[in-house]
Amino acid sequence: MAAGYGAADLMIGRYSVGQVSVTGVTAVPALSPRIRFGLSWTLGHRHPSGEANGPGDEYRVLDFGGQLRVGADALFVGTLMRDESWSPIRSLPYVQTQGSSVALDLGEHRLEQLEEHRAGGVLSLSMQLWCRIEMDGATANARINDVRFQVPRDDWLAVVGDFTGEHFDLLEVRYHLAYANCCQSSLLELRRAREAVDRGNFDSAVIQARKAVSLMEESIRAATQDDLKAALAGRVDEEHVKLYTGIVSRAKGMGNITAHRAEAREYTRVEALFAIRLATIVLEVVAGLLAD
Repeated sequence: MAAGYGAADLMIGRYSVGQVSVTGVTAVPALSPRIRFGLSWTLGHRHPSGEANGPGDEYRVLDFGGQLRVGADALFVGTLMRDESWSPIRSLPYVQTQGSSVALDLGEHRLEQLEEHRAGGVLSLSMQLWCRIEMDGATANARINDVRFQVPRDDWLAVVGDFTGEHFDLLEVRYHLAYANCCQSSLLELRRAREAVDRGNFDSAVIQARKAVSLMEESIRAATQDDLKAALAGRVDEEHVKLYTGIVSRAKGMGNITAHRAEAREYTRVEALFAIRLATIVLEVVAGLLAD
């Protein structure tokens, strides 16, 4: 059987006739996040007597699908569909693996929920697969036991990285940035902050979000020879200058706490995402106010 994340027995009646293994996960090019799980089937003929010798009963897997679930509570994620053209999988009198795959449309919301469950570590999943098997010209009483498995962190980060590059920078944090693109060094730090969240380094993400805001202030000073307060004073009234400089200060505050206080508690994932969101909004608003 091909090495993989996990495997389960395929049963016909009360007899185990082989195994189905989850071999890997990849991102699928699509308009919204879609993932593909590789499957490996190792199917022998059925021997009702329990004896491995003899011809046995041949059968064919005509179709299959299932559900994906996450976590110890097996929360429903979505429906798994066979996603490639294929020929029916036949049982064999010798050991040989046969490949196939199932795909799942996640959408950005469900992908983010999976990230919340993963919390920077491995992703614990289970598959409840069904299959339609033909034997002796009739549909057999067949089932596949639940496949429980963990996707290693690096494997899942490769999938998330494909989505980040092709579909939605910074996942749910992406905005239509009309002005902040002038602060490329800040945007680079925000990307690094999101990557830190993916790795489970939430404190690092908050510090990098703070750095993104600080780099914005430096770029304003270099371009205008003024600090942020003076630069804004020529664009908005005094009350709004105080408002926006206060927001900028608070956007850096979370990072200041964890960077300068040894006793500071560790940030959670939701707090790290908040820091990234806030920094992104600050960049866009300030850049927009100062735009020519």
